[in-house]
Amino acid sequence: MPKDYVWGIFVADASTGFPNFFPIGIYSTRELAINEVEALPRDHNYQLLRMPLNNNFAYYHKKNGKLVGIDAIHHEHFHFKDES
Repeated sequence: MPKDYVWGIFVADASTGFPNFFPIGIYSTRELAINEVEALPRDHNYQLLRMPLNNNFAYYHKKNGKLVGIDAIHHEHFHFKDES
């Protein structure tokens, strides 16, 4: 059975602990999401995440059990803010 996905655009400027980004858009295809990323202001960094529906992708630290990230998802970085 194929999995269904959504593509989320997140602003990712801070280099602090998890979570260090926030969502600004959800799209049904990568192409729609990429078109939106290319139209966004270049004064921020963004991440594009392919997130499976009906699936928990939280990553917990194996020793202390704290939520520390996300696992098993595809993501792409767009570092516009860091461009010279």
